[in-house]
Amino acid sequence: MAAPKRFKYINSTLKFSIAGFFLPAAGAILFLVLQLGLLALGMECSLAIKALWTMTSFGLVITPIIFIRSLLQKLGEGKQLRSNKLFIFNIFQYFFIQCSLTSLFTSSQTLCYVTDGQNGIEFAFTGWMAIPFLILLSLIFDRLTKQKL
Repeated sequence: MAAPKRFKYINSTLKFSIAGFFLPAAGAILFLVLQLGLLALGMECSLAIKALWTMTSFGLVITPIIFIRSLLQKLGEGKQLRSNKLFIFNIFQYFFIQCSLTSLFTSSQTLCYVTDGQNGIEFAFTGWMAIPFLILLSLIFDRLTKQKL
């Protein structure tokens, strides 16, 4: 009996990246919704943005660790994670990368109080910048899968 065909994480991530390239506003909208939620709870605007940047930076680090642990566990059982798990990972990681990188290009004060006509445009650029990171992570997942199978 032939061995099962190895799932290639990079192929699914490249498909996701095409959508991510054309829809970087999705992360910005989610960030705005979360920010408005914190504002509704009584948090000051710039503090809410800083809190979200802190949470997304934490997610940026912890999400790949969780995914790799799950991947290694499945590989230890002789199975592979499927595309739906990778799709969920890519959504979260794209958002975390996009929002975390935004903190490098603007300030919470600017996003809250400056009306220069470009507030939030950084989210589009950081959404595009997130794509190579996702591709790199998928290459790592493929290499781990190849080594373990």
